[in-house]
Formats: sequence, structure tokens, C-alpha cells
Amino acid sequence: LAHDGERILLVHHRRLDRWLLPGGHVEPEDTVIEDSARREVVEETGAVMDDAFPPPLLGVDVHGIPPKGKEPYHLHHDVIFGFRAISDDCMVSEESRAVLWCSPAEFDHYDLPFNIRRAYARFLIS
Repeated sequence: LAHDGERILLVHHRRLDRWLLPGGHVEPEDTVIEDSARREVVEETGAVMDDAFPPPLLGVDVHGIPPKGKEPYHLHHDVIFGFRAISDDCMVSEESRAVLWCSPAEFDHYDLPFNIRRAYARFLIS
């Protein structure tokens, strides 16, 4: 969850066709899981994160992913960290159709799932 003080950064996921938080998978070069999360935010949005702000863990969400092609049904684990952005500049990557900053008043408009709303609420008290 990238936050600028009032809004969170969302990506319109190309394959899933819905608004979600930036995210991805842990890579061998990621020394700690927070590095994975930060790298994915930057890769997917181009946002600049505040390196001096240690990201709090805001949630862990486990959900099933239906089979697709040769990939069988499996459980997906989302580990959500809160990052503070130092600019509202962002860009669209190949994985997304759009990127935008979303205020809490717009959460319903973008049909954000409960785990994102909960992570935002936790970020406010962290």
C-alpha cells in the first residue's frame, strides 16, 4: 500500500480487470520481503517511496486462485506493507491498464476489496 498522506495508489490490473494494490512475487535478489513489496510498487507505478520510513506490516491475506492453463488451483498469499510516497508522480506499466491515487471517499467507486480497506485503516493508526 503506497500512501501519500491522504490517498492510496491503485493499479487497474490488466489480467484480472479490477483495481488492486500494486504487488507481485518475491525474487531471488530480494533480501527481505519488504524489498519485494517496495520493488513491485516501483516497477508497477514508478512511484518514489520514502526510504527513511520503515514500512509497517498491514495485513496478510490468503485466497484461492482458480486453475488457469497448466497452473492448478493454488493458494495465494498477499503480504501488505505500508509505504509512504514522496511524490504523487506515477506511470502505467505493462501489467496495468491504469494507475491512480484514490481517496477513501472513492473506495466504493473502485470497488476495493475488504483487505485493501482494512490495510488502509491499519496504515492510519500505524
